[in-house]
Amino acid sequence: MRSPTPIQRRLNELGLRSRLRRSPRLQGRILAAAGARKRLPAATGLFFPFYHDVPPEFAAGLRRHLRAFGELGPLVSWDAAIEVLTGRRPLTGPTFCLSFDDGDPTWRDVVVPVLAELGVPATFFVTTGLIGRPGNLGWDDVRDLLAAGHGVGSHSITHPRLADCDDETARREIADSKHELEDELGVAVRDFAAPYGNPVVDLRDRHVRAARAAGYRSFATTLRPAMRTGDSPMWIHRQGLHPAWPLWAVRTRVHD
Repeated sequence: MRSPTPIQRRLNELGLRSRLRRSPRLQGRILAAAGARKRLPAATGLFFPFYHDVPPEFAAGLRRHLRAFGELGPLVSWDAAIEVLTGRRPLTGPTFCLSFDDGDPTWRDVVVPVLAELGVPATFFVTTGLIGRPGNLGWDDVRDLLAAGHGVGSHSITHPRLADCDDETARREIADSKHELEDELGVAVRDFAAPYGNPVVDLRDRHVRAARAAGYRSFATTLRPAMRTGDSPMWIHRQGLHPAWPLWAVRTRVHD
């Protein structure tokens, strides 16, 4: 029998992860065993942890994660993180930049109150085609994120795997989502997070070029290593987490 290719192995891994994401407590327990061999960061580095929805029963977990990061180093805005990468702001230890993807109403009901309580800034990457649909935020909710002092970026229109799109469709997903956000919010939208985000199967260099041509200053992937001054804002590494996970599981994603 022929061995699976790297892409096939990655797709199999993604399929397993999709099943585990539907049971985040179980996923966290499985990951915690691997986290026993790692530690949260002590060395200098810039980390971009991100989440999706945060149901009320996991609000305490989000607090626990953010407090653990805050004990290690500052939690900074996306603007500040870009300044670190471009050398306009020093990087002197572990530093964290928080974001959320899609457009879930728990951003309004759970996340923003937790962030206000802890004094943590975040950027919310919005899938514009979800806004206003049942079970998602409305445009007034997105405006409230800005009013609360947080950032808003694009997460495409329909959340496709960009690698599966033809060039024109990918261009629309990247550029038109930016224009829609700017028209609705009245602010410049300069940051894009690729759906799914892994360069092995989800996106290609041409999508980064399309984002640059559309006027974005940053393009976020789901690669995990820490970043440092001089690394490109057009290839940001983010570490996907779930608030149900224990800290040992977080250590599998955010570590030295």
